[in-house]
Amino acid sequence: MSGEFYNKSRALFWMLGAVFLIWNIIGCYFYYLDQTLPDAAYAEAYGDALAAIRHQYPIWSVASYAVAVWGGLLATLLYLLRNRWASPLFVMSLIMAIISFIWGFTNAEYKAAAGSQFWVMPAVVVTLGCVEVWWSRKKVADGTLS
Repeated sequence: MSGEFYNKSRALFWMLGAVFLIWNIIGCYFYYLDQTLPDAAYAEAYGDALAAIRHQYPIWSVASYAVAVWGGLLATLLYLLRNRWASPLFVMSLIMAIISFIWGFTNAEYKAAAGSQFWVMPAVVVTLGCVEVWWSRKKVADGTLS
C-alpha cells in the first residue's frame, strides 16, 4: 500500500512540476513581449487604451514583474532538481508578483483601459503562486526537496 502511495505522490510531484514549468515559461514569455513589442504591435495585442498608458508603468512595478517571472522560473527549475531553495524562491516570486500588481489596482487610468476584468489575471497569478508556495513547502517538509 505504501508503495502505491509513493508512486502516486511521485507522479503528482512531476505533474505539478510540469504545470509549474509551463506556467512560469508563459510568464517569462509575456514579460519578454511586454518589454520588447513595438508600440503598434502592443496596441494590436492589448488594445489602444493599454498601449496609450504602456510607458506610464513605474519602474518598481516593471522590476518586480521581472523578478517575479524569472524568479518563478528559477524556483521551478530548482523544484525539478529537488532543491529546497525552490520554496523560498516561490515565496519571493509570489511577493514580487503581488507588488507588481499594486500599480494596476491603484491607478484609475489603468483600470479604465484594462476594463472590468482587469483583476482576473492577477487573481490567477496569485492563486497559482500560492499553490506553488504551499506545495513546495509541503515537499520540503516531507524531504522530497532537500
